[in-house]
Amino acid sequence: MASIAVARQAGVAAPNIRFEDVAAPARSAAIRWASDLRMRLERDFGERRMRHALAAAADGPEALRRSMQDTRALLHRFDRPVLPRVAAEAARVPPPPGAPAAAGPAEWFEPRGERPRGIVMHVHGGAFIASRSPRITRLVARFGAAAGASVFAPTYRLAPEHPCPAAIEDIRAAWQWLRRERPNERVVALAESAGAAVLLAALQAERDQGARLPDAVVLLSPFVDLTLQSLSVISASLTGSASFSMASMALAARFYRGSLPADDARVSPLFGRFEKLPPMLIHTSRGDILHDDALGLADRMRDAGGDLSVRIWEAETHVWERMNGPEARRSIELAARFIEGHLTKNG
Repeated sequence: MASIAVARQAGVAAPNIRFEDVAAPARSAAIRWASDLRMRLERDFGERRMRHALAAAADGPEALRRSMQDTRALLHRFDRPVLPRVAAEAARVPPPPGAPAAAGPAEWFEPRGERPRGIVMHVHGGAFIASRSPRITRLVARFGAAAGASVFAPTYRLAPEHPCPAAIEDIRAAWQWLRRERPNERVVALAESAGAAVLLAALQAERDQGARLPDAVVLLSPFVDLTLQSLSVISASLTGSASFSMASMALAARFYRGSLPADDARVSPLFGRFEKLPPMLIHTSRGDILHDDALGLADRMRDAGGDLSVRIWEAETHVWERMNGPEARRSIELAARFIEGHLTKNG
């Protein structure tokens, strides 16, 4: 099977698969230095915490549980700004009664000063082991505000305490609840990084049951192949050009998959079936360690006859939308147009 990247370069037709290279202005030396510093700090933090988790695992499940709780608390302190500024993006409101609370209460946001045009259901990343961070919470609010939509942000049980398919079951339950609660509203599903694996596996399972799916899907820097065999993973790990290492990713993947093989479609939905999935938008960067996961999804959507748009930045980091730079704002605005278009589409 020729890759979509090769097909694109060779001019081979790929119906309903659209690529767009996004040109970004050159960054100053100071901005590059700050970005590289943050990347190194994130990678060092991740490697230290994963070593701590590995040592704790040798002492038994309770020690590992405490280690993961400490890591999650540190992540929430490290991955800021936020909560004080969320209100500037969208209003946090109580979710409807009965909203699922798999690993904590779901959150609900409404755009300020306008009636919502539909719903964005957000599935957070966090390497399968961490909950939605304050910075990602702000990202969710920004998407809601930019698209003029309500945002439903459910939680799911985390690895390693709750390995796959626990997270998938929780997101399926959240989706089913949303469809019962708001049966007549249009919905776009949004996920970043590891959240893309959980979301896609849940949607593949829902489709297999004949259930209604979201009207569209948006994926930011998707992590959907836990075999970690792609060239982008290997090369970024060897060159140290990513904010996390292959070793850290491998341990997170091992915690998540539990007893399942890495190429099981529930673990790595890249290996699942892509027929009859909703129209999809992916934002990715050649500078992301997981860039090839996005290209692999393009392969799978093309082979299934799906509808996919892929926007490619040149040198942004993993889930750069969580930052506050101009390309983060640009990515959010472009994705918000796609979301708004599908939320207001007739039929």
